Amino acid sequence: MRKTLFLLVIVLLIVSSCKKDESVVETVKDEMEKGIYPDIILENAEYHIGEDGSSPIYMTAGKITFYSKDGYALVESMEFVSKDDEGNTSISGSAVKGRIDTEGSSMDLSGGVVFKDEERNMEIKAESLVFDRSEDTIVADGRVMVESKEGNFIGRDFKGDLRTGVYVFSEIEEGELNFD
Repeated sequence: MRKTLFLLVIVLLIVSSCKKDESVVETVKDEMEKGIYPDIILENAEYHIGEDGSSPIYMTAGKITFYSKDGYALVESMEFVSKDDEGNTSISGSAVKGRIDTEGSSMDLSGGVVFKDEERNMEIKAESLVFDRSEDTIVADGRVMVESKEGNFIGRDFKGDLRTGVYVFSEIEEGELNFD
């Protein structure tokens, strides 16, 4: 009985690991049929992006697929952080997936996006968000939640400028200001 159970567990482990590998193979096959060929696929990876003269963004991801000919990478299950010149965290966040410009100028994130502007102690939550590093701007279409020491807001179509600290909704659904 124990040998049978042990063999059954081994067979289940082999089958489940084969299924995982098959899904990765299917994804690559689909992309190849479209004429899109990745340069490399990294799993459980650490990577940094950025231009010379700017603070890099360090990220960890469950999977990064690089397309260097087209200048982008597709990232899954990611967390990221960037530090200022003094070594303090300036921005951080996470997302289920993203399309990252490998030159470091933009990040198009989706799936439970959390973006933190640490300098202003502000957290932005959205289903999708674009961070343009060259302009230091954030754009999030749809419903967005912002929490900060100044107040908490839920609104639509959010735009923010990290250089000036000016943040705007096209419509605020609910919110409260904190006057201290």
